[in-house]
Amino acid sequence: MRLNISVMAASSHTCCVKPSLPLNVAQQKRAKALSILLSAFLMPTAHAIVNIEEMRGPPQTDGLTGDASLSMSGDAGNTRQSHLSASSQFFWQRGAVTKLIAADYSYGENSRHRNTNKGFVHLRYIKQQTPTRALEVFTQAVRNEFSRLSLRTLIGAGTRLTLHHSRNDAVHLGAGAFYLKESQQARAGLSDDGTEKFWRGNFYLALRYQINEQVRIVSTTYYQPALDNGHDFRLLEEASLKIKLTDALNFKLTLALTHDSEPPQAVEKTDINYKTGIEYRF
Repeated sequence: MRLNISVMAASSHTCCVKPSLPLNVAQQKRAKALSILLSAFLMPTAHAIVNIEEMRGPPQTDGLTGDASLSMSGDAGNTRQSHLSASSQFFWQRGAVTKLIAADYSYGENSRHRNTNKGFVHLRYIKQQTPTRALEVFTQAVRNEFSRLSLRTLIGAGTRLTLHHSRNDAVHLGAGAFYLKESQQARAGLSDDGTEKFWRGNFYLALRYQINEQVRIVSTTYYQPALDNGHDFRLLEEASLKIKLTDALNFKLTLALTHDSEPPQAVEKTDINYKTGIEYRF
């Protein structure tokens, strides 16, 4: 089990559908955060698309491993804001089979007004069929008040192919599909509330490159088109740069871009989030 203690600075921006709309000033401010994480692997935030690649750890022996994390931040005085996030995940591995359960929840307020309320639960079954091919079956529940997402539940399956793997780099390709049920919150003046049921494809490309002994880059791109509407798709690009400072200390920078081509009414199409931090392991 590894203990990660991270001091994180985080910020997020929303890209507007209409360029003329001004950005929220609060979105442009870097939040001061102090995070103490007890974890085996880093957990992601609750994006509309959950990046499972951030949860995958190094090969392990048979048995149970897991983690739990808690992050709190806040400001008082001229600016009054607070943020809390908690997450956990557990891996059960036996031979070629791995079972994963993960959960994440975030809540925040600004000047006593709630501005974050989102979370997810994810379960996954992974069967390594050959050294280069794995079968994955998964189910998931997601909610995000400020994306008007009351609840999204889904179940799906896919194949993960290892196209290249060496000491310094790796390339993985995933392909599959899932069936989802999505409920939008009702809001005065809007007309798209209700529940939809449909299929989406699920494709991803994961890249890892070790530049040298100190620097590593990881990039994951997800593409999820609606199978009955080629104009409706969701996209996530998440890239991270990790610099090894000492055997126990790393500097990490993460940038994530999430795009929904047909978002709910009054919700922007694109979100951008970045985090920087120091990671200590022992």
